[in-house]
Amino acid sequence: MAKRRKKTRTHLKGQAGGGSPKSFVMRSGNVGRNVASLVQDVRRTMEPNTASRLRERKSNKLRDFLTMCGPLGVSHLIMFGQKQKASRSGGQSLGNVNLRVARTPRGPTVTFRVNKFALASDVAKAQRRARAPGGEFQTAPLLVLNNFGSAEKHVKLLVSVFQGLFPPIQVQTMHLSSARRIVLLNYHEETGTIDWRHYLISVRPVGVSRRVRKVLARSLPDLGKAGDIADYLLGNANGTDGDGFETDASSASEAESDVEDGPGGSSKVTLPSRYVGRGNASGQQRAVRLRELGPRMELRCVKIEEGIPGAAKAGGSGGGNEVLWHDYVQKSGKEGQRLRKEALEREKQRKQRREEQEENVRRKKEASGKGKAKAAGHGEDGEEDEEEAERQQEGQDEEDEDEFAYEDAHGASVAPDGDLFDDDDDDDDVDDAFDDEASMDEGDIGDEDDEEDDSDLTPFEIDEDEDDDEEASEEEEQAPPRKKSNRR
Repeated sequence: MAKRRKKTRTHLKGQAGGGSPKSFVMRSGNVGRNVASLVQDVRRTMEPNTASRLRERKSNKLRDFLTMCGPLGVSHLIMFGQKQKASRSGGQSLGNVNLRVARTPRGPTVTFRVNKFALASDVAKAQRRARAPGGEFQTAPLLVLNNFGSAEKHVKLLVSVFQGLFPPIQVQTMHLSSARRIVLLNYHEETGTIDWRHYLISVRPVGVSRRVRKVLARSLPDLGKAGDIADYLLGNANGTDGDGFETDASSASEAESDVEDGPGGSSKVTLPSRYVGRGNASGQQRAVRLRELGPRMELRCVKIEEGIPGAAKAGGSGGGNEVLWHDYVQKSGKEGQRLRKEALEREKQRKQRREEQEENVRRKKEASGKGKAKAAGHGEDGEEDEEEAERQQEGQDEEDEDEFAYEDAHGASVAPDGDLFDDDDDDDDVDDAFDDEASMDEGDIGDEDDEEDDSDLTPFEIDEDEDDDEEASEEEEQAPPRKKSNRR
């Protein structure tokens, strides 16, 4: 019997998120080409806990992104914008670059001004040996804060905001191989600026030259101009005497590191566990080197405020929020209290208006529901009337069918009644009726004769002569006496 194959899960529930903060890095409004490239570099820095393929449109508003932050679990918004200013020619030109970091959905929001920046491509071109990116972007970078020990209020807020951007470090459970990159933030208290740097962590053997490191790394050296491996290690290639055996101190590869060794060689450490790379086993002594990846930025904090400006329609804390700190505007304690009261009053009015709107919407929905129910009731009554009319019509049709049922069944076998269907008799009766009416209107004396004729309808035979004599005698009796005329 074959062994049942057991499926190995490559992703577990909760492993990808793990409570790590997620972010949207985007541009706001119209920005230049360099700023758009800076947005892509910052996205690369924040990987893998960011939307690397996020696409913005000119029609998108801030509330569109805030609406999707909840379902996607996004905790921070990093927005780059560039102001437009009027040029001498009368047109519009791009001005200063601004950076806003907002904590969703309730804030706070920190606004920075980007004094200057350098893209990752510019940093790579400035290096002697640029290194192609590998798998270091599959893990989140480590955060290092330097000189943020000031007791000022805004500095403490900046520390909490920056720490929230990156996942926390669990020293007891984390793997050493997951520490591949570093984001270094250095605060200058004199100028109030912050330097942003992004480095790659690499280790190398201690106390050996660059040629020996290549051999240890099992990369095949070029022995075409050397007699044997000794000539290559001693630098006696091309038939000339070299400088002899190179040490780590005399090797020219020291310049490859962007961060030099500290006093006393503090960059040399003993690996507590296995690290990425060949030969980096546990317990080996290695030198730590940092290679800059970019981008570089010089930031200056301008303003810190509660909530997120423009987020009121998306369910967040919107405009009119209290400004916690401003670099250019200084206010007294009384003025700050007054502004806070005004902000609370505006927030109260806004909530009251929202409740009124929700109440109006609920009332309209109830009214529309009752109207629909009433219309549905009328519709049922109308259906009942239609059914009743259909039943009456069916009954009438059945009666009509019963009326002609006998005729349809026996019409071919029963002879028609002559008296009922004699058209000549009907015509005679109609003519007699018209004659009677005419005689009554004219007032003739022959009504009695008509009555006598009507009373005796039995036909009998008489002679023509007798009939003529009787008619003549009757006319003489009935006719009034005539006056004698003198005419002759």
